[in-house]
Amino acid sequence: MPESPSDLTPDGAENSGAARGDDGGDSGGYGAPRAFGKRHGARPVFFVLGLIAAGVFTVGWGFALMSYGDHTGVANQTIAWSIDSGDEATITFETNSGGPAVCVVRATDAQHVEVGQRSVEVEAGTQESTATIETVRRAAMVEVASCREQGTAK
Repeated sequence: MPESPSDLTPDGAENSGAARGDDGGDSGGYGAPRAFGKRHGARPVFFVLGLIAAGVFTVGWGFALMSYGDHTGVANQTIAWSIDSGDEATITFETNSGGPAVCVVRATDAQHVEVGQRSVEVEAGTQESTATIETVRRAAMVEVASCREQGTAK
């Protein structure tokens, strides 16, 4: 009785141990060992190519994130803001920059629609600034939208 399907010849008859060769049945029944490609196919090649493609994609994605991010060199932090009236809001914020900078502060209403905006010039170094923004209707929030050093090409 055959022990496994590899013990059978192509026509279904039982294969003798002598015809299998010395490799214990790993030869395909004809005495010669099967080639690596026939046993495993092209899977290792596709696996390696997939790893290389994933590595290239990861490096490219990281480079894009670093290149297109907001690297202005000006750090800012909101200290406080208040809604003074239906047409005015105030914000106090701190900046830290290597040179003079311009910050854009804006006020938005409850639906996040911009209702006022103002540019504020700040000196180099760590500076605390207070700005009053005129609004077209009552604001719900005030924030520093962006800060850029003057003279940068970005």
